[in-house]
Amino acid sequence: MRKLFTLIIVATLFATSANAQVFSSNFDSWASGVPTDWMGTRTSIYADSVIQVTGTFGANAAQLVNTSSSHKRFTTQDLTSIAGQSYEIKFWAKGNGEVRSGIVDDGYHYADYITVSSNTWTEYSQVVTATVAVDTAQFMLSLRNTVGTDHIQIDSFVVTTTTAQTVTIHDIQYTTDVSGDSPLNGQTVNTSGIVSAILGSGYFIQDAFGAWNGVYVFDANNTVNYGDEISFTCLVTEYYDMTELKNVANFAIVSSGNPLYNPKTISTADVNTEQYEGVLIKVYDANCTNADAGYGQWVVNDGSGDAMTDDKIYSFTPTAGTQYNVTGVMDYSYDEFKILYRGASDIEVSTSVTNINDNNSVNIFPNPTSDFVNINTNKSVANVTFFNIVGEQVKTVNNSNKIDITDLNQGIYIINIQFTDNSKSTFRVNVK
Repeated sequence: MRKLFTLIIVATLFATSANAQVFSSNFDSWASGVPTDWMGTRTSIYADSVIQVTGTFGANAAQLVNTSSSHKRFTTQDLTSIAGQSYEIKFWAKGNGEVRSGIVDDGYHYADYITVSSNTWTEYSQVVTATVAVDTAQFMLSLRNTVGTDHIQIDSFVVTTTTAQTVTIHDIQYTTDVSGDSPLNGQTVNTSGIVSAILGSGYFIQDAFGAWNGVYVFDANNTVNYGDEISFTCLVTEYYDMTELKNVANFAIVSSGNPLYNPKTISTADVNTEQYEGVLIKVYDANCTNADAGYGQWVVNDGSGDAMTDDKIYSFTPTAGTQYNVTGVMDYSYDEFKILYRGASDIEVSTSVTNINDNNSVNIFPNPTSDFVNINTNKSVANVTFFNIVGEQVKTVNNSNKIDITDLNQGIYIINIQFTDNSKSTFRVNVK
């Protein structure tokens, strides 16, 4: 999770095949004080800030000067772009300042800024993706905050086509890195999924049930509906520590009206974990401990820990002290994971299952639990049966008041307790 177009030094960003060079400049040819294959119509840097430097790397290099914190563009002459095509841009640089590469077709598509701070020539590599096919595309460098004698010097600027790999959302999201950053951050990929939520200029998609299988797509150009299965080419990026897919191209609706993946039942403590970012989840029996956490947010806790909810998609006013079952997609913003509920049906006042008989004479503890469930009663237990949240029987234990549940996955379970006197009790337990 970081930002747009991650930099990789002296390395390609992903596997490529049949790459073709589409532009190359060694800054050898100059006329009227500027390189002849540059200073395209989208250039915003002044010509007197582009200086010919000789004998430093090749025969010539270009020194670019922009001491302002506002960027200036230095673009090539017109070239032809291909819709959805990814391009690797390599260039050598030295000096002091910030620079990023990009492409302009129907709009400006930039890589992340990199900081150059060395008098040694270093090769950098970035990837950008064209969104449309035009004959007036220009590749570019964008720079700001240059300082020192060299400012930023550029040489050997080369653009080649690349081939995006096809990946699952799990490939994009799964990581063991403590930062939570996608292992594909900065790469252009092909992927697909079913739309599970729509938010602002984008939407969430999911391609399998559970952890690591959901992601947010920033896409202001294509209209989607819940249940649409879509495929596209995109850039994997980290936007303020949330993994996003951007620069969507080759967009297609494969089918519509598909059922959404079932929400993954988790504890409120687990809301705050990376694996559920972008995933459709549900928490049960969560007490509203703060009905107004600011900016439409409120806090729930099922006994395992606080979880934040947010009204970015749908507005709801909770009541403090009320228990809710909350369904939603997992968002990350302002350094917090948050449940984004999508409509009225995503918020239920909890009706926790209690004992059917003899409510005062039977209880279970601890709840939530991660290792054992203890049944406190003066009756003799005949058997205890566990059902998952969709009603499937997953475990049965006979003649025991202390039950090992370490073999159960995290989630909410219904426990049916049968006593030797033929009475019954039913509880809901949260296995964390």
